Amino acid sequence: MKLASLIILLFLFTINAFSQDKASNKKFDQIALVNQIDFLDPKFDQPHFSCGFLLKYNQDTFAITAKHLLKYIKSDEMHSVSFDNGIKNWSLFSLTNPNEKVKVDRLLNEDKTAKLSEKSTFDDDWLMFSILENKSKVKALEIRMTPLVAGEKLYVVGWTRKMESGEQRVYEFEYQKTIGNRILLKDLLVPEQFGGLSGAPVIDENEFVIGIVSGKTEDPISGKSYFSPYLITSLIPFMDKIKKDN
Repeated sequence: MKLASLIILLFLFTINAFSQDKASNKKFDQIALVNQIDFLDPKFDQPHFSCGFLLKYNQDTFAITAKHLLKYIKSDEMHSVSFDNGIKNWSLFSLTNPNEKVKVDRLLNEDKTAKLSEKSTFDDDWLMFSILENKSKVKALEIRMTPLVAGEKLYVVGWTRKMESGEQRVYEFEYQKTIGNRILLKDLLVPEQFGGLSGAPVIDENEFVIGIVSGKTEDPISGKSYFSPYLITSLIPFMDKIKKDN
């Protein structure tokens, strides 16, 4: 092979290698889901949009995703955290088994006073659904109740926006600290673009859920911006209230 041709092949190989998703080799049970949203007006339909997961708490199982998705997947009639005027059906499924779906029943944290135009609406960045039908074989996650340790490795499991199929991806992070209801994580093995991971579960080595992929938070001490999932234990009082009211 001529030297020029060899250099070109090596160059193309290098470009391809650097463009590959920087995912972890860590393996977990099937736990990740994506959202399918069907609107009353089908022009707004989303065949799959961002991620979600199932959460088991006591004897109940809920479907969970990120609330800030509603800033991007709303119809013209939707102005608050409610589906009455826009969304017909919401389901979740794994990209590895798209025919096995979780159909949701009600949005449990519906709030018609929480305006989608207000930033404060998304401080508590989670949506919780009761489940109408579950044909999926994904594992429902349980909440970790023990404290996190600085330097502990945590994992995000899901798919980014550009992924149309395939096995769930695993990304690695290192726990730094907790500020309010946010956990600040240092990137270790992460995708080139985080888009599409919103609502995905953050888990520990033992598959206990720690958080929900949300956004970024600035550490007030260092001034550094960190990837900061929403702390899952913040949902416990809400779930306890649901149980009590029922």
